[in-house]
Amino acid sequence: MPEVVVVGAGPAGMAAAAASASRGARVVLVDGAPRLGGQYFRQPLAEPTSNGHQPAPPAGLRLPARFRHLAANPAIELRLGCEVWSVSKGSAGFTLRLTDGAPAVLHSPALVLATGASELTLPFPGWELPGVVTAGAAQALLKSQHVPIGRQVVVAGTGPFLLPVAAALAKAGARVLLAEAAPARSAPRAVPNLLRYPHKLREAAGYGLVLARHRVPVLAGWAVVRCEGEGRVERALLARLGPNWERLPGPGRTVPADAVCVSYGFVPRLELALQLGAPALSRPDQLAVGVATDATMGTSVGGLFVAGELAGVAGAEVAELEGELAGHSAASYLGLADDRGPAERQRLLRRLRSNRAFTARLSALYPLRAGWSSGLEPSTVFCRCEQVPWEAVEAAIARGATTAREVRGVTRCGMGYCQGRTCGPALQMAISALAGRPLDEVGDLHKRPVAVPVFLGRVASS
Repeated sequence: MPEVVVVGAGPAGMAAAAASASRGARVVLVDGAPRLGGQYFRQPLAEPTSNGHQPAPPAGLRLPARFRHLAANPAIELRLGCEVWSVSKGSAGFTLRLTDGAPAVLHSPALVLATGASELTLPFPGWELPGVVTAGAAQALLKSQHVPIGRQVVVAGTGPFLLPVAAALAKAGARVLLAEAAPARSAPRAVPNLLRYPHKLREAAGYGLVLARHRVPVLAGWAVVRCEGEGRVERALLARLGPNWERLPGPGRTVPADAVCVSYGFVPRLELALQLGAPALSRPDQLAVGVATDATMGTSVGGLFVAGELAGVAGAEVAELEGELAGHSAASYLGLADDRGPAERQRLLRRLRSNRAFTARLSALYPLRAGWSSGLEPSTVFCRCEQVPWEAVEAAIARGATTAREVRGVTRCGMGYCQGRTCGPALQMAISALAGRPLDEVGDLHKRPVAVPVFLGRVASS
């Protein structure tokens, strides 16, 4: 039986596995992707060899050197290409049920969840057309297969994640337009914060230089409000936004596009943590923040530690530091000796505090506004899996449904393949705006007994 199971092979999960193994723990690292790295360090699906392109190993040359040893570490077993669909805890520890591979069930006294986040998308007319994707999907395609999502690409939404995506697509040869919903005044407000973190300033400047070199138009205070095309997206209508993200009067701008990449930030994937009863943090004016943790990344569930976006969306650097801390904490929970000195442990905590402070200041510049739903039309598809239109959601709220689960029960919104991972956060925001209730009173669709799609035969055999 492994002593530590780590779920998620992004920066947080890899750092946690490395830290636990360095303390003498036997680790199983589980992830749905075929290679290590997660989204941030996503590797190509195939790499050139002397015999042509061959299936790539779990850890290739594009993975940072500090993580390449994981695949060869005898203390770490990799379970890639499968996901955890259910987790529970008993007197002997945690039981995890996997979607694929053998054994189908893992048992462990200590568990680190680094399950990452889902990208937040907000519906608009035409968002269901082929060619309209999340910014993360476009980035994943480019990183894994070296293919830009299109030749004429609109990158839109809000948040700092749009910059690296737009820059990477421009470098890959796409003609890119970047539309940021936050007003232009957000950029100058970010400068004093960046000056306190020189490496972040260099990173932002690097993206800016790429955008300037490739003559990428940047529209601040604008958003994609409609996509049109015959059979796939061919053009995007952009409109200027008011302070609450309501569409301002005026003709807007229609631009040709064979791909539209939209992202409004990230929402932690809470399903497994909630199955175990770990309390989620909530705030009246924000979507799910993450799981409540102590200073060691531990939760109220004994032996359960979380890291990365699950502890609050804060970027790859914070995720990696949290993963390292969580991995050491899991080893300490097992009673394994810690050879690190006090200075090394304090250095980790200082770096974590500093990076968290930067992320908090930066994220404050990109708040979500309730006026986005004013541009929806009655026939706008709100839930893509179940083809639920906006008018059905409006009608359910008007009839008195004031929680996400009540609206789901009436409309089937969130009952499809993604189980509300795509439409759920937008549904929460819509209910909050129309019913006049704080977001933390609307509820969510994160808690469910089956975390990801799984064959019934696998469920029966577990």
